[in-house]
Amino acid sequence: MFVALVAHIVLAAILPALGARLGRATYLIAAVAPAATFGWLASRVPAVLDGAGAAHAEGATAANAASAAQNGFSEVVTWASTVDLELALRLSPLALLMALLVTGVGAMVMLYSFTYHNHEDGPASLHGGPSAALLAFAGAMLGLVLSDDLLTLYVFWELTTVLSFLLIGQRGAGAADRRSAVQALLMTSTGGLPMLLGFVLLGQAADTYRISAILAAPPEGPAVVVALVLVLVGALAKSAQIPFHSWLPSAMVAPTPVSAYLHAAAMVKAGVFLVATITPAFAEMAGWRVPAVLLGTATMLLGGIRALVQTDLKRLLAFGTISQLGFLTALVGFGSRTAAIAGATLILAHALFKSALFMVVGIIDHQAGTRDVRELSGLWRALPGTCVVAVLAAASMIGLPPFLGFLGKEAAFEALLDGGAADLVLLAVLVVGAVLTTAYTLRFLWGGFGTRRGASPRAVTRPAAVFVAPAAVPAIAGLALGIAYPAVDRLVAAYANGFPVHGEAYHLALWHGVGWPLAATGIAFAGGALVFAGGLRPWPPVPRLPRALDAQRAYERGVWALDRLAVAVTGRLQTGSLPVYLGVILVTVLAVPGGALVTASSWPEHLPWWDYRIQLPLAAGVVLASLAVVRASGRLTATLLLGAVGYGIGALYVVEGAPDLALAQFLVETLSLVAFVFVLRRMPARFSTADRSAPLRLARIAAALSVGAFVAGLAIATSGSRAASVEVSREYIARSPEETGATNVVNAIVVDFRAFDTLGEIAVLAVAALGVASLLLLARPPAGGAADPPGDSVPGVDPGPMPPRSVLLEVTTRAVFPVVLV
Repeated sequence: MFVALVAHIVLAAILPALGARLGRATYLIAAVAPAATFGWLASRVPAVLDGAGAAHAEGATAANAASAAQNGFSEVVTWASTVDLELALRLSPLALLMALLVTGVGAMVMLYSFTYHNHEDGPASLHGGPSAALLAFAGAMLGLVLSDDLLTLYVFWELTTVLSFLLIGQRGAGAADRRSAVQALLMTSTGGLPMLLGFVLLGQAADTYRISAILAAPPEGPAVVVALVLVLVGALAKSAQIPFHSWLPSAMVAPTPVSAYLHAAAMVKAGVFLVATITPAFAEMAGWRVPAVLLGTATMLLGGIRALVQTDLKRLLAFGTISQLGFLTALVGFGSRTAAIAGATLILAHALFKSALFMVVGIIDHQAGTRDVRELSGLWRALPGTCVVAVLAAASMIGLPPFLGFLGKEAAFEALLDGGAADLVLLAVLVVGAVLTTAYTLRFLWGGFGTRRGASPRAVTRPAAVFVAPAAVPAIAGLALGIAYPAVDRLVAAYANGFPVHGEAYHLALWHGVGWPLAATGIAFAGGALVFAGGLRPWPPVPRLPRALDAQRAYERGVWALDRLAVAVTGRLQTGSLPVYLGVILVTVLAVPGGALVTASSWPEHLPWWDYRIQLPLAAGVVLASLAVVRASGRLTATLLLGAVGYGIGALYVVEGAPDLALAQFLVETLSLVAFVFVLRRMPARFSTADRSAPLRLARIAAALSVGAFVAGLAIATSGSRAASVEVSREYIARSPEETGATNVVNAIVVDFRAFDTLGEIAVLAVAALGVASLLLLARPPAGGAADPPGDSVPGVDPGPMPPRSVLLEVTTRAVFPVVLV
């Protein structure tokens, strides 16, 4: 498993360099890693299922499960042993199912991309970056589903977020691309941060971050309930559930291969996978089960209704994906064995039919030049092979026998029949969701391939077989796996056996006899056909949602309000007054460390006034120069007096036997004087007296005296604590020659023993350099800012004047953002 992850990462790092020579052929090379991993995973299926069967056999204990996991199904790579950080991977039945999807569909999408991108203009080298990002995403998603450690899972979780941002935005040439990529990044990472807090709370409560250990011995308590709610927030955001669902339709600006992979088979399944992973241990907790089921069903209904009125085939599939992800979330969060079988089966079925349908849309868009159903007609004659693929995938999405979707949907209906009134209500809601699924699926087929009355057939060219084949493979797999249901049943049952069995265990089958599940399936199909027929005559206009229910508008208004709040806060706090900035800093120093100095400090018992008599005139010179600075009215005079203070302190260092510190002090003072002189050339010769009111002067005097007293007290307290650090000093001296090769203990301390201090100094210099660069570039407009079309603004909202740029914010972003990515 670890080798497979490394192969994805290494190959992704190489692909950009190959792009200039190979062009779109880099997608074929990218397909090698997921295809090879799929083959290895397929070879491990019997061993994983046998191990899961042994762990769940009657009388089996947690030790059996641990033994099965260690029998070649888990790998651990320690990378920070002192803080117990490790890369822990485990091939459980659910992880195996998801890994097969990630790698199998990923390989098909790579092959599909090779043909899809042959119409793009521009240099061939442009394909190296997208293919590398797509492969890196496949590796991150593979690591996510294989993780057996909460922190490892979170690392891969956020990697998929960053890589999806890059894949949706592509080259960032258009405002819509940038806007949609940012929206996906903001909304999914907004859920990821509370999820991280939930992971920490859960790991601390369980005294372990191993997922397998937490599932074997689930912790309890109020902290665990809070942790589960926070984890669920992250899962809902990733899988586009209410209220985070608006990012998925916006992400349809991405190329179709990205949509077929990220938004059908991989990224959006991460949240469903996380819910399915945790539910076996916490299904009985209302704080976990109730919100998962309620929000899942609400999302299912909202997505289905919105899909019915879309005229863009990709947006129709996007809202359909939201609906089906809600269906999956409700099933895997329900907490019964039959519901788990249904959820796992539909996870597999959904990835197959939805990835195929997205690729079909790409073929239509590629060959017809549009995916707007109002401009398409008669494509079933021009694209018969593509139409057959679409019909196969759509039949599985509707849930017709003998397709895989039928098996999962019938199991879902069966899971709710034996419950109470609440379960029957939920069953009725799921049937309504299935009705909507049938209706918008039929609309997709009719809009994409049907012949509209009064419209001439769209002129298209027939695609090459190699273009259609990657879409045909998952569509046919949905039919083949439905027929070969015993193999699927064994795989999903291995996961579902983690739930208690009440009565006779449910198993997938094409025929369970005449009963309510079959009746519900018939009702769903008949009802969906009626809804479709009712809106068949004209394509209905897209209705405007009430503003309170429009999630996209709510997101845009929220971001706009946050920007305005940031500008308002910055304008009030960053006044441009250096005395105000210094005053806030100094008062904070007095309040925080100053309070600690007064309340908890050790003072020396015997404090000499001086060590050497020459210190007296030097100290007197420093004091007199300091007083003269306060009284000076000329800027140059004050600068020279400040230099005299600095040189006097350097002389005190020489007297104390620290010539290296004195040399540094002299150099700093010299450079400061030179810099001040250059600056003073462009400033008035004398200080302004406009702000020298009596209250203001008294406040400044009080602050200066207080800070001076604090620094003096800190120096005295520090000298009083040296008795407790004698052993540390001796260790420094003893270890310096052997461990650092230095005979000067001061140099050894600064460079080796206190390396973080040196790193901090380097960081200060780097930030200063970034500040200088930002000041030099301040007059330039932001890249692309003037070229952005009006679409970047919020509809109905006056953007107002361009807010002022913040150098502080720019410097912070440039310094922190690369670290965040790492």
